[in-house]
Amino acid sequence: MLTKLNRFKGQITKQFIGIMVVIIIGVAVVIPVVSEVSADANLTGTVKTLVDLLPLFIAVALILVVVGLY
Repeated sequence: MLTKLNRFKGQITKQFIGIMVVIIIGVAVVIPVVSEVSADANLTGTVKTLVDLLPLFIAVALILVVVGLY
């Protein structure tokens, strides 16, 4: 019984670390890079609107990944 509990705690810890890594990479790297590239690109109209929404879609996807694991 104790080994099952220890194994469960280890799995939860690994999942938590994995989630934190994904969130940190997403928030600290992906979203700023996409925002900067979309600001530097010479886009207009509908294409600019869709490209400007990419950081929002990435944030929603990160939230869904976290919620989907629990």
